[in-house]
Amino acid sequence: MQDQKIIELIRSNKNDQALLALYKNFPAVKKMIRLNSGNAADAEDIFQEALIILCRKIKETGFVLNAQLSTYLFSVCRFLWKDELKKRKHRLVNDFEAGIDQLEELQLKDQVAEEERIKLAERVIGDLGDRCREVLLLFYNSGLKLKDIATKMGYSSENTAKNQKYKCLEAAKNRLKEMKRPRETFH
Repeated sequence: MQDQKIIELIRSNKNDQALLALYKNFPAVKKMIRLNSGNAADAEDIFQEALIILCRKIKETGFVLNAQLSTYLFSVCRFLWKDELKKRKHRLVNDFEAGIDQLEELQLKDQVAEEERIKLAERVIGDLGDRCREVLLLFYNSGLKLKDIATKMGYSSENTAKNQKYKCLEAAKNRLKEMKRPRETFH
């Protein structure tokens, strides 16, 4: 059915035939809404609201159609859906902002805890002897293989480097335990 015929039907209150013709546009609207965080029920509500708006506009004396009726209807649906998303977002934002404050606080606590762990690890590594510190840094930071560490550090074999790394790691663990142990205070 042509657009002008649909407009004439609506203006003469023969909406049934006109709406039947306009409902052919529903699948495109449904697809647009589903692709933009909506569902089938949302699409039906928006489409029906757009049809009501379209019928009112057509009945206004100054109504001039500057595009195809399907394009006009789709645009109305798109604007209605954007408005609905804004309303939903506003509701979500209010609920979400309360959660964000808690989340930010937790993230900040996690960051502080991570920084404290890093500082503690740096102190532990700093308290080790130069050779132990170098072995551990070469293995963990530089990612060198034990064979390469043995060559670089002048050890006789890969097994010697492995044993040295183990001893240094144990020394670091023991130092960490000492640092974490509560200190006795004398008054």
